[in-house]
Amino acid sequence: MHIMITGTRGIPAHHGGFETFAQELALRLTATGHTVTVYNPSFHPFRHASWQGIRIVRKRWPSCPAGVLWYDRLCMRDAYRRRPDVILNCGYGNALFIRKHHPVPVVTLTDGLEWQRAGWSAPARTWLRAMERTAVRRSRRLVSDHPEIARHYRDTYGLDTPVIPYGADIPAGLTPPTLPASLQGKITPASYFLTVARFVPENNLEMILAGHHHSDIPYPLLVVGDYNNRHGKRLLDKYGHTGRVLFAGSLYDKPLLDRLRHHARGYLHGHSAGGTNPALLEAMAAGSLIAAHDNPFNRYVLGSETAFFSSAGELKTLLSHWDHYLQKRKDLSVQNLEKIRKEYSWDKITDLYLKLFGTLHASS
Repeated sequence: MHIMITGTRGIPAHHGGFETFAQELALRLTATGHTVTVYNPSFHPFRHASWQGIRIVRKRWPSCPAGVLWYDRLCMRDAYRRRPDVILNCGYGNALFIRKHHPVPVVTLTDGLEWQRAGWSAPARTWLRAMERTAVRRSRRLVSDHPEIARHYRDTYGLDTPVIPYGADIPAGLTPPTLPASLQGKITPASYFLTVARFVPENNLEMILAGHHHSDIPYPLLVVGDYNNRHGKRLLDKYGHTGRVLFAGSLYDKPLLDRLRHHARGYLHGHSAGGTNPALLEAMAAGSLIAAHDNPFNRYVLGSETAFFSSAGELKTLLSHWDHYLQKRKDLSVQNLEKIRKEYSWDKITDLYLKLFGTLHASS
């Protein structure tokens, strides 16, 4: 089959969960003999026509508030023109450009309840809610990455959606990392806490920073993520001068991130508005000892024995008693690695998508 992937900011992954998903899925689909094309925006640093056997098509993303819609329109129009067997569309913010009666089937990966995210303005939430309804009407098939997301579509639209989560690989050779110059001399193995997230309100970074700041632990918090937005700059101004928080900015070197996760004293996961979060799966795969925001998405993935928090005060108390929680690390790590192997391996995820694509291709 020829499969085209739209709705991302391109590969190699330099942004977030959709991009990592597109990269990992495309690599495996290509390795099994399928032709895969991924769209990259004009600002993506990778400039070649293919990457590890995956075709790359670049489209313009204008620097204006509606730039993403322009880019999505160009991608979808070009994808339909090329007549692939399946279009896999990541997200529903561009559902306006899906053609309901076109012979090329579109599979839309919904990725959570976008219109509930706190970072969006009221007009943006209204738009996204409308695009969710449009995706339901126009997509040949919707995919949910978590049972809670599937329940929303069943209860709201009477639509049964297959549940295919994100995946993760279990890394090997997790020796202590060679640190970037900006971190050298500031952290050592087992002497820091870590969080990896985008600086948006629903990732609860402010809760994590406040809980850590008011705790009595001597270990710094390393925060990985691009803080160059209004929310990030506010948190940097508030906590960057304390000496207890290290704002590392964006890091896209996955082997480095895996080592940072593995050698952290603990991994703090604040995501609350998505489904199966890729950053959480990668922390599980790296053997991190995890404390997570208490919500149905994280509880489903991690299970009841994980430490959960729902406020800065609860996290402060948890961190103050972390040494007791550390005693469970080996058992929890084995449990999480088994989940990755059985439920969240990229190979299993690829097989599920191939089965779905094959069914649509056979019926078209």
